[in-house]
Amino acid sequence: MTMRSNELLLGFDAREMWLDFSEEWPEERKRSFLLRRDIVKPLSTDTSVWPSVFDVDHTLQRPPWIGPIGRLWEDLRALENSLSTESNRTKPYWVIALTLLSAIRSREELAYWNTMTEGILYTPAVRDPSWQLLGYDVADSYLISGLTNFEYRKDEVQDIGEKYIPSLNEYHLFQSVEPAAEFLPLADERGGVHAPFFVFGIWLIKKKED
Repeated sequence: MTMRSNELLLGFDAREMWLDFSEEWPEERKRSFLLRRDIVKPLSTDTSVWPSVFDVDHTLQRPPWIGPIGRLWEDLRALENSLSTESNRTKPYWVIALTLLSAIRSREELAYWNTMTEGILYTPAVRDPSWQLLGYDVADSYLISGLTNFEYRKDEVQDIGEKYIPSLNEYHLFQSVEPAAEFLPLADERGGVHAPFFVFGIWLIKKKED
């Protein structure tokens, strides 16, 4: 299951693109959880930061089993079929894939993820080169983001932001692997029992517009 660029494919999801950033993220939340605020909206592995359509659109139902990792689907076609059965859907969403950057952590941690993904019949089995990179998130093994879901103290926002804001894109994701990997020890320190943290790639497969 090892992929190009030392990645492990972890699964798929459909994430909302209709919720208003300014409404969902009042100033207090922005100050507490974002390093960069002049963004389109924060995207993330974390569904409390970037919700799955199945969590915010109550006309949709998630099947009892979709895959073993978080709330990610192991079968992209099953995900798309589930969405297409709702003929009246007009709200925009993005279909995405998540990958784990496996080369930047210890052998023990990589073994954990190999065990988690062993035997999963991913459909498709590898990342398609046509999928567009949205950015890299830093999150724990439950996909809780250490970048946008752990509160920053006021002094941290300035100090950490000064170092990492230049590396964040308009979705508050790291633009490249290197700064994301550099952020890992900080996430481990700040995340406490959530450590260790990992670097995940978020890939855009398809846009469903209005």
